[in-house]
Amino acid sequence: MKKNHFFTYSKMCVFALTGASTLFLASCAKDGYDDESFDSGVSNTQVSAIAVDDITIATSADGKTQTISWPVVMGAGGYRVSLVDVGNPEEPIIGDSLVDGCSVTAKREEDVNYKLTILTLGNKSKNNTDASEAVVKEFSTFTPTYMTIPAGSDLKEWFAANPIPADKVGENLNYDLEGGADYKLSGLLDFGANSVTLRSNSKSTFAKITFTDATSELSTSAGIVLKYLDFDCSASSAAFLSLSRTPAIEPVVVNAWGADYNFYRVKDNITIMSCNISGVNSYFLWDNQVQVWYADNVLIDNCLVHLTTPKDSKAISGGYFWTNKGSGFFRNLTFTNSTFYNTGEGDVKYFVQYGGFGNDQVKDPDTQFGWTDNTITYDNCTFYHVCSSGQWGNYNGVAGKKTSYWNLLDCIFYDCSSSGVARRFLAGKQNQATAVFANNTYMKKDGTFDNPDPYDKSGTDIKEDPQFKDPENGDFTISNATHVALGVGDPRWLP
Repeated sequence: MKKNHFFTYSKMCVFALTGASTLFLASCAKDGYDDESFDSGVSNTQVSAIAVDDITIATSADGKTQTISWPVVMGAGGYRVSLVDVGNPEEPIIGDSLVDGCSVTAKREEDVNYKLTILTLGNKSKNNTDASEAVVKEFSTFTPTYMTIPAGSDLKEWFAANPIPADKVGENLNYDLEGGADYKLSGLLDFGANSVTLRSNSKSTFAKITFTDATSELSTSAGIVLKYLDFDCSASSAAFLSLSRTPAIEPVVVNAWGADYNFYRVKDNITIMSCNISGVNSYFLWDNQVQVWYADNVLIDNCLVHLTTPKDSKAISGGYFWTNKGSGFFRNLTFTNSTFYNTGEGDVKYFVQYGGFGNDQVKDPDTQFGWTDNTITYDNCTFYHVCSSGQWGNYNGVAGKKTSYWNLLDCIFYDCSSSGVARRFLAGKQNQATAVFANNTYMKKDGTFDNPDPYDKSGTDIKEDPQFKDPENGDFTISNATHVALGVGDPRWLP
């Protein structure tokens, strides 16, 4: 919804507007507008437009806001400012607003193309007229593109024809796919030691990648980021994403339990953000049974994942997130604002299953890891018919440890883990002092609810049907008043 905000002169010259989508501050300290202390002497003239090169944009330390500044224009009576996301111009961040100052601070998001417009206004009391035209500055928070992959490409063939240079190892390379275009993946694509981002160049119009072969699979020995993409994996019986069967990085040799093991550490983040992933027939992320894969950070954020697990899936006796055969684990594993649902006939035993090693094996500085703790977090997620007769979680090496932290917050589980989600989330360990629970629903298929105590002892679990709109067809919109009021589950389904 468009809003126009107008600001009037004040000696304090500080204005603030906050809302669900906008943070806006205007300041005119030392800007020359206080006519009690300063008079520019400019009158009876048309004021100048701001030069685009004189506009500066500074990002806050946390990356959540950006301050836009410009030099004072003598004789000006203020500035009319607008700031829009080019991909969503109908909801301006700053909507045609009068700023009595020389800077504004606005909300900032990653991967947005911004358009800033500033019109210098004449000081009417000095008979000055507005600038002849507004200045327009376009800027972006997209990290620089390394290469753009043409629409219609087979990613396996394209990367074979355009291999990543060996001297780029250690850099994160951003490959853009054209928003709204179709791509395919005809087999295994392993990025090896290269840290890669695959993303649509539009946050609002995703590129689509179709897995076209039974062996179609993404793999890496380093970090990988997937953003703003639609995946159709239904033709593949392989994993959606794996850690390389033949590691492309050097291992750290760790002596544990009287033997030497090769530990392969993924230092760069594994991030899947704002993706729609359908037709997953096997593992979602696994270690290829290579000993021993470790990843510092794995994040699944704002994703919709449709699992279609068949009865003969390789993942049935394992887990969707699985490092058990390699004995490794993911140090920090986070699921936020996402939905996982299964409509296949197969029932995978675990959602997450780690291997036998843990922090005790990697905290020695001699191993170059230096890890002393780990975290598993589920925050505002919805799960439907996932591991319905399974055990949800098993974490050999980290379960029950004082150095392991567990967060289960504002999630909905329907027909998940017949032996109790809260219990299996903690791998059956009671009185876990490092665990935090709040506002979760553990609903069984028959309409009854788990008693999560003594695992979730918060007393906040919601024993009410969330009333999904059409779950069998992937619509988990909720209408239950309690869930709505508390904002429980994947936010995409909140009315």
